[in-house]
Amino acid sequence: MSSNGLKDLKDDLQRFEIRLKKSFGQNFLHDPVAIDRIMDACNIKHSDWVVEIGAGSGYLTSTLAMNAHQVIAIEIDTDLRPLLLKTTGLTSNIRLIFGDVLEMDLSLLKPTVVVGNLPYYCSSAILRRWANQTPDVPAFFMLPEDVVKHLLASPGDSSYTAFSVYAQYAFSFKKLFEVHPSSFFPRPNVGSAFVSFNQPKTPRLPKQAEDHFISVVEGAFMLRRKTMVNSLSEAGFDADDVKSAMSFIGLEPNVRGETLNVDQFKRLAGFIPR
Repeated sequence: MSSNGLKDLKDDLQRFEIRLKKSFGQNFLHDPVAIDRIMDACNIKHSDWVVEIGAGSGYLTSTLAMNAHQVIAIEIDTDLRPLLLKTTGLTSNIRLIFGDVLEMDLSLLKPTVVVGNLPYYCSSAILRRWANQTPDVPAFFMLPEDVVKHLLASPGDSSYTAFSVYAQYAFSFKKLFEVHPSSFFPRPNVGSAFVSFNQPKTPRLPKQAEDHFISVVEGAFMLRRKTMVNSLSEAGFDADDVKSAMSFIGLEPNVRGETLNVDQFKRLAGFIPR
């Protein structure tokens, strides 16, 4: 990739008459310094099979291919085909797949590393998909700072949501570094951060217990300003069962869902009938 990534990207978009789509949350990474930092963080080896989610301009794709054995780049926007063929077409170890990653089984691609620049609108869904399909495969994602705030939020924070609880339950993660909006085109309104993801330190629950746990968490946040009893009742749980479970684990009857941590939710779900 040229050191003048932004100019090259704009020229290519104009040359191929590509119009970016807000519906896909497209913000292409063009900054070679940021791409170098990503490569250092991912530590891609020559034996790695990398699945990249959101190939975009192909700049990161082609750089990943310099180190990896194989890069399987997934891109939902078929209009980017000519751009991607230009930026990756001469690289034999890149395979392009045009489609929606949320309709794919990542495990069938047999990655050893997953990398992606995820838009806000589908970040949580893609993270859930990675955690459920390839949980033993390390992942590295560029995420908008709003999503990162949810990941890092603590009980009682305004950014603490049902997704925060799920994320802190389903995987371990580390914010590696921030990336300025100027590193992307079009320039987003908020900054981003590059985050590493791995298996959780505490093993996940069995499938049925996990599904019930997630239902309890989502129900507890359904009515954020209401007590957890009222919110879970609205979600379809029996109020008396909820009160009994809360009492058993030592929670006050007027507590709200956003004040509970992961372990408290796991204990609560264990005492609420399925």
